[in-house]
Amino acid sequence: MAEFDDHEQDALNNLYEAILTLKTPEELHSFFSDLMSYNELCSMLHRWQILLLIDQGKSYEEIIKELAPPSNNEDNQTSDKGKRDTRKGKGRSSTKVSSTTISRVKTCYNNEYGGYRTALNRLKKQKPEEI
Repeated sequence: MAEFDDHEQDALNNLYEAILTLKTPEELHSFFSDLMSYNELCSMLHRWQILLLIDQGKSYEEIIKELAPPSNNEDNQTSDKGKRDTRKGKGRSSTKVSSTTISRVKTCYNNEYGGYRTALNRLKKQKPEEI
């Protein structure tokens, strides 16, 4: 686990407390969209997607294939007005997941008392049909 000095730990605890006040996925999305860049949010999303696939017993190769970006050359398409689509963060959603990221998620997943395991187990109890 990362080490923080006392001042940083206090600030981090305050951030966690702020997150715990949010009640809906929409509130969380709004908060995280303000807190993080689009790329940071995509990185977090990819890690969660990897976790769910690991939990399903998928191999590294299956995970990489399943999370591979679409191959329709979307990044080079232009809009109706002939301008290239430069929507903020558009390129990140087409980024491949790396085996290094998969390995890190799997290492954390294998820690039965870790945060991934805790969150996943609680989510399975609340919504078993959706996981």
